[in-house]
Amino acid sequence: MNFMPSSPSAFNLLLPLLLIGLLLSTSSAARERPLWELGVGVVTLNAPYYRGSSSSRSYAIPYPYITYRGEYLNVDREGIRGWLYRSDQLNLDLSLAAGLPVPNGQNGPRSGMNKLDPTVEIGPSLEYRLWRSQDRRQNAWLHLPLRSAFVVANPATHQGWVFAPYLEWQRYDFGRSGWTNSIAIGPLFSDDRYHNYFYGVAPQYSTTERPGYEASSGYSGSRLTLMAGKNFNQLWLSAFARFDTLKGATFSDSPLVESRNYHLIGVTLTWIFSRSEQTVRVP
Repeated sequence: MNFMPSSPSAFNLLLPLLLIGLLLSTSSAARERPLWELGVGVVTLNAPYYRGSSSSRSYAIPYPYITYRGEYLNVDREGIRGWLYRSDQLNLDLSLAAGLPVPNGQNGPRSGMNKLDPTVEIGPSLEYRLWRSQDRRQNAWLHLPLRSAFVVANPATHQGWVFAPYLEWQRYDFGRSGWTNSIAIGPLFSDDRYHNYFYGVAPQYSTTERPGYEASSGYSGSRLTLMAGKNFNQLWLSAFARFDTLKGATFSDSPLVESRNYHLIGVTLTWIFSRSEQTVRVP
């Protein structure tokens, strides 16, 4: 399956939307839903260029909303997922993540260094349900995604591996207040090739204030993600926040790390204007 647009410039526009899809965990208890939905939306997003950067960028962009709930492929608020196996307690699907591009010409620690192209990560994710409430409106999951990272350039190149296990608590209140909430927390691990893409300093970029640096593999920090969303008939409103700490990360002493804290905050508003008459049972 190819989830990547045909050109890096198109991918740069879609990148914040991929991040949003990965942040919004909005599964619900089993119920009948339309096979597909179409809509439009707008997102506002503020995020640093990379984990450890003190420079950030804000986005306010429209996007198309497409939902497809197939037997083996789902496209929804959780992103693009290919179901390899699923049961009531155990799922095996495809995990997708993305990273923002880092422009050159900055006056910070990367001054004089080349820009960083956006990254995309894809790989399998094993998900195990640890607990579910009697009314099936609350769940606790253990997610074990292992993703291969690629730099979106011409040509695309492999840039290492990422292992990002996390625990997630979800609460659904459809039919009552209509709110959906989730909290996720977990550590991050990556190999040296991935770390060096963001935090390594090659000899040609070494200066007295920015000495050469080569990152090692291992612990990449920890992450906390919060989400709240609500349906208003044909409208979906959601807000999300992600907080990372780089304390103890193997690259925390890199001269390119300005801050050991990272945050990403955003709001989305989606209008769904068309739904299929055919419905499917959604877990």
